[in-house]
Amino acid sequence: MKIISSDAPAITAANYLNQSLNENTARSVLLMLSGGSALTILEHIDISLLSPRITITTLDERFSTDPAVNNFAQIKATDFFPQAIAQGIETISTTVEDNETLEEAGERFTTALHHWKNTHPDGVVIATMGVGIDGHTAGIFPHQSNFDYETADWVVSYEIAPEVNPYTQRITVTPTFLKTQITQVIGLITGEEKREVLDQLQDSDCSFTEVPACVIRDMQSVAIVTDSK
Repeated sequence: MKIISSDAPAITAANYLNQSLNENTARSVLLMLSGGSALTILEHIDISLLSPRITITTLDERFSTDPAVNNFAQIKATDFFPQAIAQGIETISTTVEDNETLEEAGERFTTALHHWKNTHPDGVVIATMGVGIDGHTAGIFPHQSNFDYETADWVVSYEIAPEVNPYTQRITVTPTFLKTQITQVIGLITGEEKREVLDQLQDSDCSFTEVPACVIRDMQSVAIVTDSK
């Protein structure tokens, strides 16, 4: 895990992503995007590096029909997205379909990820990741009794209490998926309020049941960009 301090962290993170896309121009790429502050990376992606060999999806989803809440809807609302579509990129949508249940949406996402992997067995999976001040990453929150942190499944659909997070219905890739399927991580962790989580990530005793973001330590080829000195 490499940690890089930058005065312009979103630009630096985008440069790492651009480099990764450039290095994989001959391969299929699944680009999994996190919401929140990590979306600022998209403002600086080199659009010329995008092509039909790239499929874009989310790393996790808030199960909501509200476009201000749903992560994929927020990606679609960026200036980046229509430019990416114009370059011919594919998508795995996680927007909520009519009359779809949380479990059905999770199964649809699972099926799509397995289909992509089966279709592109030699493809690479690149993820942008952020963390919350509570140590959550993707849709994985600490100390959730109804979440199996050791599951071999790639995707889990579950509910959290509103005091944990106001968006209670979640669909997320699992620690197993993060550790075994993602080829490269570009993380963005900024703000004084996240300094403690960043410090915990560098602790060898970091436990992802207590601080889910600690799973990043066990992922492949990780570059974390921060504004912390």
